[in-house]
Amino acid sequence: MAQDALKSRASTWWKFIFIIALVGVGTAGGYKLYEEGSKVGCFQLTEDVVPVEINPYRIDHLQLIAVGDTGTGNEDQFKVAEGMAKVCEKYGCDLVLMLGDNFYPYGVSSHLDPQFDSKFELVYTKINKPFFAVLGNHDVKQDVLSQVLYTLKSDTWRMPNYEYSFETSAARFYGLNTNCPFSSERLRKNLNQKEKEITADDSELPWTIVFGHHSVFSNGTHGDVDIFTRLYWSWLLEGRVDLYLSGHNHHLAHLQHGNSATDYLISGAGGNHYRSTSEREKFNKSAASVLYTHNDTGFIWLDISRGKLTIRFHDSSGKKIYEYTKKR
Repeated sequence: MAQDALKSRASTWWKFIFIIALVGVGTAGGYKLYEEGSKVGCFQLTEDVVPVEINPYRIDHLQLIAVGDTGTGNEDQFKVAEGMAKVCEKYGCDLVLMLGDNFYPYGVSSHLDPQFDSKFELVYTKINKPFFAVLGNHDVKQDVLSQVLYTLKSDTWRMPNYEYSFETSAARFYGLNTNCPFSSERLRKNLNQKEKEITADDSELPWTIVFGHHSVFSNGTHGDVDIFTRLYWSWLLEGRVDLYLSGHNHHLAHLQHGNSATDYLISGAGGNHYRSTSEREKFNKSAASVLYTHNDTGFIWLDISRGKLTIRFHDSSGKKIYEYTKKR
């Protein structure tokens, strides 16, 4: 009996020690995940640092440029900026979407970092419009909060939170932080909430446009995103999003996946490109169909009304090289 009692107490103690160890490891692991997530901006600020205000030049249209992978500060970035200014002058621009990797190679160290001048303010002086930015994988190598806080200092730079949304009469926009594994789940929840509020006929709905840094489908050097994210998009998001805009791959591309109504646009050539043969040899085949590719610098211009969405690709000089139209 005494021996049985000893065995029982020993078993209880071992269970207790195991539980304590498990809690300790879980707590340490959870803290590590929280710490890593905080470094790359995975946890939203409680409030946006500024409200988003869009004042389209035309009430029934919204015109914008989407460009990513800009932050080189080199001659290519300045050339693309010049081409963007020409297109804005000729066709109109209400805003610019910046698709991440805003500052190569290591992001910025503070909201006073001189790169905000050399790789943004001095580059886009001819485009006096709001630039709505999201974080790329290079941006999260230093202080991500600095890019949010710089919104309070600049007349044109806008990153009101690590993720944010805004809406006009023609379209609703969702800016994602794709450095975080649950950005797609947050998007799904936001779409669900928005759809509960809508009572109008489908033909009256604004377009749904999502922009983030990493591509879901790509024929560039990075290829398609991981299988889990692709499956999540295929099951829960495709068809609910009209356009997904991304960078990360340093070219311009238009892809479609299966029979989905979602168009995938890559605009990652605002300061980088795929001119060299060695880079082109690293291209990947995508699970999506490729409608068009431009492997040099350039950007995408969009003209959005309730019934029609015009997608136009431009090279760095501003020359139109591809056009595609979506209609309701």
